[in-house]
Amino acid sequence: MSGRSETRICAKPPADASTGTIPSLLRAQATRRPTAVAYVAHDPAEGRFSAISWAEMAERVAERAAALASEALEPGARVALWLPNGIEWVAFDHAALSLGLVVVPLFPDDAPANAIDILVDSSARIVVVRTAAQWDSLGDRAQLRTGVQRVIALEEPRGTRSSDPRLQSLRFWLAGARGSVLTPAGRDPDALATIVYTSGTTGRPKGVMLSHRNLLAVAQAVLDRNPGSDRDVFLSYLPLAHIFERVVGCYLPLILGAPVVFARSVAHLQEDLLFARPTILLVVPSVLERLRHSVTERAERTPPTRWLLRAALARGWALFAARRDGRRLGLARTAIGLLLRSIVGRPIRRAFGGRLRLAVSGGAVLPEDTARFCLSLGLPLVEGYGLTEAASAVTGFRLGATRPGRVGPALPGMEIRLAASGEILVRSPGVMLGYWRRPNLTGEVLRDGWLYTGDLGTLQDGDLCITGRLKQMMVLSTGEKISPEAVEAAILRDPLFRQAMVLGEGEARLSVLAVVDAAMWTQLAQDLGLDPAAEDALDDARARRAALDRIAAALHDGPRAARVRAVRLLRTPWTVEDGLLTPTLKLRRAVLLDRFAGTVAALRGEPEPPRA
Repeated sequence: MSGRSETRICAKPPADASTGTIPSLLRAQATRRPTAVAYVAHDPAEGRFSAISWAEMAERVAERAAALASEALEPGARVALWLPNGIEWVAFDHAALSLGLVVVPLFPDDAPANAIDILVDSSARIVVVRTAAQWDSLGDRAQLRTGVQRVIALEEPRGTRSSDPRLQSLRFWLAGARGSVLTPAGRDPDALATIVYTSGTTGRPKGVMLSHRNLLAVAQAVLDRNPGSDRDVFLSYLPLAHIFERVVGCYLPLILGAPVVFARSVAHLQEDLLFARPTILLVVPSVLERLRHSVTERAERTPPTRWLLRAALARGWALFAARRDGRRLGLARTAIGLLLRSIVGRPIRRAFGGRLRLAVSGGAVLPEDTARFCLSLGLPLVEGYGLTEAASAVTGFRLGATRPGRVGPALPGMEIRLAASGEILVRSPGVMLGYWRRPNLTGEVLRDGWLYTGDLGTLQDGDLCITGRLKQMMVLSTGEKISPEAVEAAILRDPLFRQAMVLGEGEARLSVLAVVDAAMWTQLAQDLGLDPAAEDALDDARARRAALDRIAAALHDGPRAARVRAVRLLRTPWTVEDGLLTPTLKLRRAVLLDRFAGTVAALRGEPEPPRA
């Protein structure tokens, strides 16, 4: 079967797919294991982590549900959570769902303009924020005056109180609702549970409607592929507004009854890994790429460490591939591979807490060489593919079966096929109910029971391979088609480049805007005899020539059309805060093109810099 191309794969449904609701799972855990730890979070006031049991969590949810009930909201009313990860995020999620309300998550670092768009489009009635200042940052917007009924701030206001009478602190709001009669209403698994807004790389964000069944069926399918237990420990650091983290990092452990530790922030991730010592961790490719670059950079400093890393990677990969494919390596080769992997990989595994048994990469395509690096050093890595419109996961490898460059076979109960254009079509119990208030767009992507994902891919031996986005495919003046994402991913394998955007629609060759890594740029500039801090150093012909040569090396095995003739190097990283990245760290291409319009125009007419 090796090497055979296919157009369709499907998997049998899991035997125990959940048909309940999310609040019913919490009630079940509170009854079955009332004193077991459910969630752990850092308390800034006390300066330490504290835990809450399943029974205590159920009480907290009931208290917030009673307060929500006192607001006399109609079933299906929207409750927006503009909060960082934590126990209150989960408590309000369950409280709203238990009343038949609909949760609308916002990323905690969402720009005010994006937050306003989501609150207005969803007609949110209740908004929960961390601080009053967060709500005040939206200004006196006419669109929010009539729709929003109540704003709840977790933290007590400091200094001047907000003039908005709808704004109350959590403590005051809960006190005012004591004695309210609570009548749970969220008992229909097919009812709308949440509206999750997509990142919106182009145009305004779209609200994806998902039911309890959508969310729990996917969580159960992921569990069927890689089972867990209540002895597992999850560390949550990706935003719960991201459907991947919410389903696999929050609802899946709820099914198991496993505790979730909420990291303080990405900045504290290393410390929190050592505290939590998770057995299961969700990661995005950028974290693993930074790990590879960091380890490689340190190893390259001396010949002995360089040799040791390269030997460990070669032997470690041979060991992993042999075990995956059921081949024997021989006693001596196995022993050497285990020894080298232990010497080099043990400190890395220890940095993850020392107990990690499953690392799930998702949210974006993981570069093949980064996946090989992690697997070679003994990290228990699996990769999958999914999208918000399918309640996160659609495919995924079982532990030990990962093949870098692929994202695995369909999960149990799910089916994939390819359209003639190469577009990936999905049929699964996780496929959305539709787009909120956008029936025409819903009809475009949901046809004959299939979700048209807009992603491009191929199928090899039952595994899905992602090749790009249908709408972002560029057509060169030669008629050749290029996926900018694939070219960008290849370029970013070189640690010199931190971010990259490929240009070339209607051109004969490609050009690139690239943000350089500060440390790598300093080294390159010094090697070229340039002052790395000089304003014009990045535009120097020698720097551009060196960058183009490195890009050519990164694209050596790519398609013939992927030839880059011009590059503009940039010093300042693109961020969510400056509007150039989505909250899930995807490029906002239209915004980037507008922001760098002059640079892009100059690139199109720029000749290649001369070779030395």
